[in-house]
Amino acid sequence: MLAEGESRIEIADLWEQGKNESQKGEKQVLKGRKLVEKGRSDLREGESFIAFGNLAVQNNRQAYQALFQISQGTASAEEAFGRAAKLKKNANAWEDGEEKIKKGNGLIHRGNALIDEGESEIRKGQQLIERGRDKMQEAESRYHQNSE
Repeated sequence: MLAEGESRIEIADLWEQGKNESQKGEKQVLKGRKLVEKGRSDLREGESFIAFGNLAVQNNRQAYQALFQISQGTASAEEAFGRAAKLKKNANAWEDGEEKIKKGNGLIHRGNALIDEGESEIRKGQQLIERGRDKMQEAESRYHQNSE
């Protein structure tokens, strides 16, 4: 009778371990899904920054080059000063576009890393869930065997 009592305690402990592992796995899967979603959000944001940056670089580079070419025929200092200010404005906007591209690439890199980490967490969580369920099933099987 003592052995039967110890066996039931072992079975209950095994079932509890399985339940705890399964719950821990479910939390880990949820955490992984959140990381994947954050990574995807970063990818979308990064792609947007790159698109706007590319457009700014292209437009301002062309405007800069066109204005620079007409600046060669400048007749007065006042006109030269005005065109220089416009050139500086185009150059700054061009530089801002390059910064957006850089920021976009950083977001894409971070997004990919978060997705990788999230997918890893999901796999680990699913393994914990499976292992926990296996322990719970084993405990139930042992319980039914001892009951017979």
